[in-house]
Amino acid sequence: MRNFARLLFISVSATILFVNAPQVQAQSKVVSPEVHPDNTVTFRLPLANVQSVVVKSDFTAKDLAMSKDDKGVWSATTVPLKPNSYQYWFVVDGFTMPDPSNTHARPASGVFKSQLEVPGAEAAFAAIRDVPHGALNEHWYTSKQNGTLRRVVVYTPPGYDATANKTYQVLYLLHGKDDYERGWTQAGRANWIMDNLIADGKAVPALIVMPFIHIASPSTGKLPEAQAIQAAHSFQPSAGSFASMDSEIAFLQNDLLTSVIPIAENKYRVAKDANHRAIAGYSMGASQSLAIGFEHPELFSYIGAFSFPSSGDQKYAVALNNADKTNKDYHLIWLGCGGDDGAIGSGRAFDKLLTSKGIHHQWTETPGYRHDYTIWRIYLNEMVPLLFRD
Repeated sequence: MRNFARLLFISVSATILFVNAPQVQAQSKVVSPEVHPDNTVTFRLPLANVQSVVVKSDFTAKDLAMSKDDKGVWSATTVPLKPNSYQYWFVVDGFTMPDPSNTHARPASGVFKSQLEVPGAEAAFAAIRDVPHGALNEHWYTSKQNGTLRRVVVYTPPGYDATANKTYQVLYLLHGKDDYERGWTQAGRANWIMDNLIADGKAVPALIVMPFIHIASPSTGKLPEAQAIQAAHSFQPSAGSFASMDSEIAFLQNDLLTSVIPIAENKYRVAKDANHRAIAGYSMGASQSLAIGFEHPELFSYIGAFSFPSSGDQKYAVALNNADKTNKDYHLIWLGCGGDDGAIGSGRAFDKLLTSKGIHHQWTETPGYRHDYTIWRIYLNEMVPLLFRD
């Protein structure tokens, strides 16, 4: 009787959910997205009783308006796209949603985004190839600063053996403001990029350590257990926006020193000196990489910054005012930004500043790209082969 009551409850609950769900028509033949041989892409959404649907994406800065046919299916087709991996989502009468016909979605990037692949030679560097693959490992820990429960994702290269008498280099790879610690593997394809570079003999095998870079997210602390830990640290996460850049940099710097680096060095066979450590990131993570990297030459001798906003040159004063020491301390300072990125002004200005100070660095400006993973993947692929060569 108890099992029957349970089944009845599940059946009634499912019926209620179905009745109250958005009325998406049963369209078994609807395909979305559909990538055509000419690299155009068609999106479809079977949702008759709405007034407007647009596609937002990282393949264009403009909204792509969809039109509805006589069967209630909205659709739109792009111009031919460059081979790459793209993110997109729908805005339906002002409501944001991923593509319900596409299960390749990811969270923690401002909205839930769907993903699609336009194959081609230009995108092969980030494709899943039939080569040896590394592993992704997750480690949870409690912040010693505020009691937040946090996760760090660690990539180990193909052939990594925890029992072997060999140490590996480490790249600490940071995400941006509206992302999280799995962004670089979900959308950035960092693990597959590294797999392919190693298979082609272009990169030194290394671990990639990807932490959560923020003090807290708006959702942090909803579990009673987490609330109790945070209360013991006198910390109450804000339901609003993220903290200031200075606060985020200070927090991450301490978190790296007290938690993230110790996790990597206690659990993995890694070298423990600056010559075998790199720090890089995009957007806010790029600003953090520059600030932390320049403040700690004893920890990092390689720095990468993609699409970084201006955060004040005073953070780099020590490095800027002693070019001879800086050039000796750092084997590589790699900077890059898309030409259509709002951060391009900051990148150009910093390139000129470093040049005027006589500080060795590499600056790449790529026309036609904006502030998204379509260029950050390319930059990671270009920077990694330069790491750990000295």
